[in-house]
Amino acid sequence: MYPKLLRKVIVPLGDLAFGGNYNLHLKEWRKFDKLSEKELRYIQKERLKEILLYSTEKVPYYKTELDLDFEDPYKALKKIPVLTKELLNSNHDDLIAKDFDKEKLKKNFSSGSTGKQSFSYTTHKLTYYNQAIQRHWFEWTGYQEGIPTLQFGISPDRGFIKSLKDFFFNINYESAFSLDDKDFERINFKLKSKKVKFIIGYPSAIFELAKWMDLNNKKHKIDAIISLGDKLFEHYESVFSKVFISPKILDTYGCAEGFLMAAKYDTPFYYITSPHVYIEIVDDYGKEVDEGELGHVLVTCLTSYAQPFLRYKLGDLAIKLEKSNYPKDKKFNYPLLKKIIGRETDVIKTPFGKNLIVHSFTGIFEHFPIISKYKIIQTSSKTLLIEYISKDKEHDIAILKIKNNLDELTQKSMEISFKKVDKIKAMYSGKPQIIEILNS
Repeated sequence: MYPKLLRKVIVPLGDLAFGGNYNLHLKEWRKFDKLSEKELRYIQKERLKEILLYSTEKVPYYKTELDLDFEDPYKALKKIPVLTKELLNSNHDDLIAKDFDKEKLKKNFSSGSTGKQSFSYTTHKLTYYNQAIQRHWFEWTGYQEGIPTLQFGISPDRGFIKSLKDFFFNINYESAFSLDDKDFERINFKLKSKKVKFIIGYPSAIFELAKWMDLNNKKHKIDAIISLGDKLFEHYESVFSKVFISPKILDTYGCAEGFLMAAKYDTPFYYITSPHVYIEIVDDYGKEVDEGELGHVLVTCLTSYAQPFLRYKLGDLAIKLEKSNYPKDKKFNYPLLKKIIGRETDVIKTPFGKNLIVHSFTGIFEHFPIISKYKIIQTSSKTLLIEYISKDKEHDIAILKIKNNLDELTQKSMEISFKKVDKIKAMYSGKPQIIEILNS
């Protein structure tokens, strides 16, 4: 009853009060879900053409000699130079469209997870648009606003609007990255007493809770877990399935600059929000790679007009799925990403030229639960330091086996040492960091 009241009365009143058009955008995305591949491609093409025309006319930075009568906006886009974080930081005024007053725009800061923090500008209306995209993803799992939900995030100071949202949407908010056993005991009690059905937020925090519950023989039936802002590893899901009794799992991909780019739900692959973004995967020289090949992510936002982002290099690595491998029984017709590797700074290169990504290490450590946390630090081109936490006194045998596995992984080309610590330092943003490279 309450979710219906919230959806029919309270949310529309919020739209009127804050001028967000949240409900309108939510309905639009529900319609997108039903469109054919051809229809979605047409919408993306038209929106790309519009943002290119607007940017080259209204944004000083993009005033180029681009032929405004182009037929193919995808080819025209490739004439636009790649926008890096350095260029973003040094050209803020020139990147804002003349139709907007910078002082009235909202400022978004990136997490700095690629090693370079940046900030961008957006309108408050676009913020509500992004919230609608995100909520539409949530709906894929059966989520309804108002159903008791636990959320892990990094904004404990919620402010007036966020506090209102938490109250009306029945959100129980918890800090993600400063949790201990007492917190887990308290949160577990909250799961039961509040009859929580959905958990949203950083999967690393949800995983720590799940591990504590498993260790203490606690279980609680959850309808769905929705992953935001962090890597969702396969070994997380096995623990989630055990303690939360086989929940639906939704993994999402976005960035702090204001792009909600993809979500994985009913297939092993990620649906790209093609009416909102156009994604290119390119090599080190900016040339588009073939589908199925790893490359750098360039994103063009099709809905951000105050500060258009054309071919913005996020600092992430990903792979597009080959069209020939698209699942025949997929639920939606959005284009698909095969895999999101993560940050470029999450790749260690061995002296033999082998690239080791985060998954290279998680595939080893997941078999040694005696190691509760770890961090891979590349201290030079030929040396790795592994910081780890273990409360078990008999961890030496596990470390020896891990060392043998890592020697095999690196082809014995690197000197690997281990250091037992009490705490592993997170990134500047507060997120956990599995790989850190000090020799760059």
